[in-house]
Parts: sequence; C-alpha cells; structure tokens
Amino acid sequence: MDRRRFLLRTSGAVSLPLVLNGLPLKAFDGPLLQDMFNTTEASDRVLVLIQLNGGNDGINTVLPLDQYDELMKVRANIAIDEAKALKLTNKIGLHPMMTGVRDLYTEQKVGVIAGVGYPNPNLSHFRSTDIWMTASASNEVISTGWLGRYLHRDYPNYPEGYPNQTMPDPIAIQMSAVVSLALTGQDQHSLGTALQDPETFYQLVSGTTSGGGDLPSQKNARDNVMYVRGVQAKSMSYSTVIKAAADKANNIGTYPTGNRLADQLKVVARLVAGGLKTRVYVVSLGGFDTHAGQVVDGDTATGGHANLLQQLSDAVMAFQRDLEALKCDSRVLSMTFSEFGRRVASNLSLGTDHGTSAPMFIFGTPAQDGVRGPYPSLTDLDNGNLKMNVDFRAVYASVLQQWFGADAAVLREVLFNDFTTIPVVKNRPTSVSDNITDAGCTLFPIAPNPVIGQALIRYQLDRPRTVHLGVYDALGFHVATLANGLVDAGSHDAVFAAGGMPSGTYYVQLRRDDVRLVQPIVVMR
Repeated sequence: MDRRRFLLRTSGAVSLPLVLNGLPLKAFDGPLLQDMFNTTEASDRVLVLIQLNGGNDGINTVLPLDQYDELMKVRANIAIDEAKALKLTNKIGLHPMMTGVRDLYTEQKVGVIAGVGYPNPNLSHFRSTDIWMTASASNEVISTGWLGRYLHRDYPNYPEGYPNQTMPDPIAIQMSAVVSLALTGQDQHSLGTALQDPETFYQLVSGTTSGGGDLPSQKNARDNVMYVRGVQAKSMSYSTVIKAAADKANNIGTYPTGNRLADQLKVVARLVAGGLKTRVYVVSLGGFDTHAGQVVDGDTATGGHANLLQQLSDAVMAFQRDLEALKCDSRVLSMTFSEFGRRVASNLSLGTDHGTSAPMFIFGTPAQDGVRGPYPSLTDLDNGNLKMNVDFRAVYASVLQQWFGADAAVLREVLFNDFTTIPVVKNRPTSVSDNITDAGCTLFPIAPNPVIGQALIRYQLDRPRTVHLGVYDALGFHVATLANGLVDAGSHDAVFAAGGMPSGTYYVQLRRDDVRLVQPIVVMR
C-alpha cells in the first residue's frame, strides 16, 4: 500500500478525509514519514498476471488424489499415473512435469485455489475470456476491464497528461502486440502499454533494431519489418523510461531457453529490479486448447499438455529465483488464469473438450501457501463438467484487498458486487485490524483504537532481538520510545500514554535492522 492510500484509510477513522492535525494530507509526504515506512515508489507492490490461453485442463494439472478411482473411469486414456503425481497433500498432487512449482510449494511460495469458475459458465473462448477480463457476470457485456477500473481510480485522467513527474512510467505493461480488455479503463482508454515481445524489448534497450531470428529472409522484406519496428520503438511514449529501468538492472537468475513464458518473465524481472513503477504486468502462454493429442498414447505424463505445464513450471521457478537474487521478490505476486477448464471425461482423440472450473495458482514470496477450497467432486457434475467452488471474482477481490489494499467500497465499485475473500497473501497491507509479521517479528493491532487515555501495544519476537519500538506523529516526528535494545523472545506488552497528546493519527513502529512494521493509532480527546 502506498503512503497516500494508507493515510486516507487511517484518517477516515476520525472522519477527517482531507486533514490530520489541521494540516492538509499533502504535507505529510515528507522525508521523515517516508523514512519511517522505509518505502519509496520503487517498493510499490507489483502484480504479474500469467494468462494460460486456450483453457487449461485443470484435472491433469492439479490431480485429485482421493478421487482416482473415479478419474480412471472417465479419462483412463489420458489420466496421469497416480504413482507419478507430485504429492502436495493427501488429497492433492501436481502433474509430474511441474517439479518447479512443487519445489516452490514446499518453500511455502505457492497457493493453489481449487475449483475456480463462475455461475452459468460460457464455453466460448472469446466470450469466456471477456468475462474473465471484465469480471462481469456471464449474462452481462462490460466494455471495461477489472484492472482498468481499479487503476483508473489512481490515474483518473490517463492517458492525458501522462507520463508526468508523479507517474513517469507505464501504469501497466502487457507482453503482446495489443493490450487486453482487462486493462481497459473508463472512457475506453487502456491503462496498459504493449511491449510486443521480448525481442522488441531487447532491441529497445540495446538501441538497435538489428538481429532477430523471426525476420524474413529476403532483404527488402527484412528492411521493411525492421523499419516498422524502428517506428514502433520510437513511437512508444515510454520507451525512454523502459530503457532507463532496463539499464539499471540485469537478470541474475538462469532462465530456460526455448520457453516463451520464461522470455517474458525475464523482461518483467529486469524492469521490476530496475525501479520501474509499473503496477501490473500481463504475460501469456498459449496452446492449452487440447482437443487432441493432449498426451502421448501409452505415456500420459508426456505430450503437448505436459510440455506446456513444464514451460509454466520452469518459467515461474526461474522468475522466482531471479527476483530473489535481485532482492525484489517480496514486491511481486503472480497469478495464473485461463478462460475455462476442460470436461471431466476425455475424448477419443487423447484430448479434452471445453469445460468449466479449474485451479488457479498464486506464486511468489508473499503468496499465502497451501490449498484453498475443496477439489470439486468428480461424481457430482453439471452436464459432465466440474461444479464451481470459488468464484474467480472472489480471487480478484482477495488480490485487490490483500495486495493493493483496496477497501470494501472500492471492491464493490470495481467488481460490481460483494465477494467473500480468501487468503492469497501472507502479509496483508496495514490496517487497524491486521497482525503484521515480517522476519520473525509481529506487531499486533493496538487496543483500544481510537484511544483517549492509554493504549496497549503488543508485539512478539521469535528469538532475542535488538529492536526499537517507537511512536511517531503524522509528520514522522518522534513522539515516544517504548522499547530500545535487546528484547527476549516471546510476547511483550508496552503501554502508550496518549492522554496528553493532540488529537490525530499517530504511528507505532517496530524496527529491527531493515525490517520496519507499522501500526496506526488514532488519538481522541
């Protein structure tokens, strides 16, 4: 959560949306407050959407280990051998080619959401993709995207006046020739910038349009294509800032070759590490429309679908390792989605036809690990398709709330309805009701809050640590020290005497080395 949204939320506790302590909010964006939160614009949270184009077969991706007898009855010709499954729990396993995802799951960096879909599903690629992009009901046609509507709130006049000093970088980047409907905001303005492919990016950052294995062999054709690409690069209003960010960082991790998704994520990691303030990246991997030849006859763990899942798994693993090496993994959350799953029963062409619900993955250091939602029943079907357990818009709401800090009113405005959220992020944005945990330190919600007299501040350490617990006013000036020095492991209480303090919002900070946890407290007189 950025400082502006944090202050707006906490100031609402005393019904002062424009001022705190009699001062306009813009006065609070000073260096002391910025230092207290240990944040700059470059530390803003980043969401990476990974689109699996074509409708991924979720049943052969996330395997229902406790329903294998039924599974073999309906898709014996394509079912994965149970002995080859990568076991996550007693009930859930992964396709054997997804070793990278399994390893990240073991490291508590993967969340699996089972049975995701929407009521009255549409089995058309185009229509269902539009539904996922817009977060609409299946009987509604919406011309704006869910992320476009959300981002439009922070950048209401985009593209007029952009880039500017406040937001000099692209708001969102999509690695494709065009920007998807998901990033379309009000008045049909796209809030995303298309970066056609990784090769275009490398030509841009190297300052040349030469090279490229996809160029035509004939000289005239090559010259024409190179000219068009040159014009494209020069016409990009953000080409300078993209190149500047790329020049600041280089990939440290090793990415698999011949993997289109890895090529895209490699660019994303470099731009994030280079300090680009872009909030959302959209990447994609196609080929999941597996009506035929999904598996190799007699060896169901191989084939077209297995190759795609290996590309996904290897790319995500390489991306995560690169982010970790670049020291920016705590800022990045990734999420997969596909327009639909596949039917439970296989067809005679060693494939599957269009179906309904399927799993989603949440990847990254901040991801809440584990499995969310029960796996849909293979015996209680809807016209041969899995029933939905989790509405995809509930996942969107969870990401917007827990990753970007959107409140209930914003979620309702963006998603047109109220949806029950599920845990997708380990450490959620600061609010007056959240525990905040990082690197073995936990700062609990302050009680009472608001406070008139004394407030109890509780914190917990996993082992003896040298900490500083202090209180600061809205300008970031030090008000009180409640603890300073070596503190034993366990739970500790401190009392903040607020009786003599002016009314307003203050901040309690628990600091250990480079870890800083902050809880707001409202003082009333």
